[in-house]
Amino acid sequence: MKIIEVSEMPCGTKIQIEDWSKVYNSMPPASTLAAYPISKANLDGQFAPIKGRKLRVSFNFESEMEARQAFRELTRGTSQLLDFNEFINDPRIIECL
Repeated sequence: MKIIEVSEMPCGTKIQIEDWSKVYNSMPPASTLAAYPISKANLDGQFAPIKGRKLRVSFNFESEMEARQAFRELTRGTSQLLDFNEFINDPRIIECL
Protein backbone atom coordinates (compact mmCIF):
# COMPACT_ATOMS: atom_id res chain seq x y z
CA MET A 1 0.00 0.00 0.00
CA LYS A 2 1.23 3.46 -0.88
CA ILE A 3 -0.06 6.70 0.60
CA ILE A 4 -0.58 9.20 -2.21
CA GLU A 5 -1.81 12.33 -0.43
CA VAL A 6 -2.61 13.31 3.16
CA SER A 7 -4.75 16.16 4.51
CA GLU A 8 -7.51 16.81 7.00
CA MET A 9 -11.10 17.86 7.01
CA PRO A 10 -12.12 21.21 8.60
CA CYS A 11 -13.25 19.26 11.70
CA GLY A 12 -9.70 17.92 12.12
CA THR A 13 -10.35 14.40 10.81
CA LYS A 14 -7.26 13.10 8.99
CA ILE A 15 -7.84 11.74 5.47
CA GLN A 16 -5.59 10.20 2.85
CA ILE A 17 -5.67 8.75 -0.64
CA GLU A 18 -4.17 5.26 -0.80
CA ASP A 19 -3.01 3.05 -3.65
CA TRP A 20 -3.66 -0.65 -3.00
CA SER A 21 -3.32 -1.71 -6.65
CA LYS A 22 0.08 -3.38 -6.10
CA VAL A 23 -1.40 -5.52 -3.31
CA TYR A 24 -4.80 -6.18 -4.91
CA ASN A 25 -4.61 -6.30 -8.71
CA SER A 26 -8.37 -5.82 -9.00
CA MET A 27 -8.24 -2.36 -7.40
CA PRO A 28 -7.66 0.71 -9.59
CA PRO A 29 -4.57 2.76 -8.65
CA ALA A 30 -5.08 5.44 -5.97
CA SER A 31 -8.81 4.74 -5.68
CA THR A 32 -9.07 4.32 -1.91
CA LEU A 33 -9.78 7.17 0.47
CA ALA A 34 -9.16 6.48 4.17
CA ALA A 35 -10.37 8.64 7.05
CA TYR A 36 -9.72 8.56 10.79
CA PRO A 37 -12.74 10.09 12.56
CA ILE A 38 -13.80 9.66 16.17
CA SER A 39 -16.42 6.92 16.45
CA LYS A 40 -19.91 8.02 17.50
CA ALA A 41 -20.98 4.45 18.39
CA ASN A 42 -19.75 1.08 19.61
CA LEU A 43 -19.83 -1.98 17.38
CA ASP A 44 -19.40 -5.59 18.39
CA GLY A 45 -16.32 -7.55 17.38
CA GLN A 46 -12.64 -7.94 18.14
CA PHE A 47 -11.45 -4.91 16.14
CA ALA A 48 -14.75 -3.02 16.18
CA PRO A 49 -14.95 0.75 16.71
CA ILE A 50 -15.40 2.07 20.24
CA LYS A 51 -17.39 5.24 20.85
CA GLY A 52 -15.09 8.19 21.50
CA ARG A 53 -12.01 6.57 19.95
CA LYS A 54 -10.45 7.11 16.55
CA LEU A 55 -11.37 4.56 13.90
CA ARG A 56 -10.23 3.87 10.36
CA VAL A 57 -12.85 3.92 7.63
CA SER A 58 -12.09 3.38 3.95
CA PHE A 59 -13.97 4.19 0.78
CA ASN A 60 -13.26 2.32 -2.45
CA PHE A 61 -13.97 4.38 -5.54
CA GLU A 62 -14.05 3.30 -9.19
CA SER A 63 -11.06 5.48 -10.11
CA GLU A 64 -8.35 7.80 -8.83
CA MET A 65 -10.34 10.73 -10.24
CA GLU A 66 -13.36 9.87 -8.06
CA ALA A 67 -11.19 9.41 -4.96
CA ARG A 68 -9.47 12.76 -5.57
CA GLN A 69 -12.82 14.52 -6.04
CA ALA A 70 -14.10 13.14 -2.74
CA PHE A 71 -10.78 14.10 -1.09
CA ARG A 72 -11.12 17.70 -2.34
CA GLU A 73 -14.73 17.97 -1.19
CA LEU A 74 -13.87 16.62 2.26
CA THR A 75 -10.86 18.89 2.73
CA ARG A 76 -12.89 21.94 1.63
CA GLY A 77 -15.78 21.00 3.90
CA THR A 78 -18.32 20.88 1.05
CA SER A 79 -19.00 17.18 1.77
CA GLN A 80 -18.99 14.94 4.82
CA LEU A 81 -17.94 11.29 5.12
CA LEU A 82 -21.57 10.12 5.12
CA ASP A 83 -22.02 11.67 1.68
CA PHE A 84 -19.89 8.81 0.33
CA ASN A 85 -21.50 5.92 2.23
CA GLU A 86 -22.21 4.01 -1.01
CA PHE A 87 -18.43 3.56 -1.40
CA ILE A 88 -17.65 2.54 2.20
CA ASN A 89 -15.67 -0.66 2.58
CA ASP A 90 -17.58 -1.85 5.68
CA PRO A 91 -21.22 -0.62 5.76
CA ARG A 92 -21.46 -1.39 9.51
CA ILE A 93 -19.19 1.59 10.11
CA ILE A 94 -21.83 4.04 8.84
CA GLU A 95 -23.51 4.16 12.24
CA CYS A 96 -20.18 5.26 13.77
CA LEU A 97 -19.86 8.34 11.56
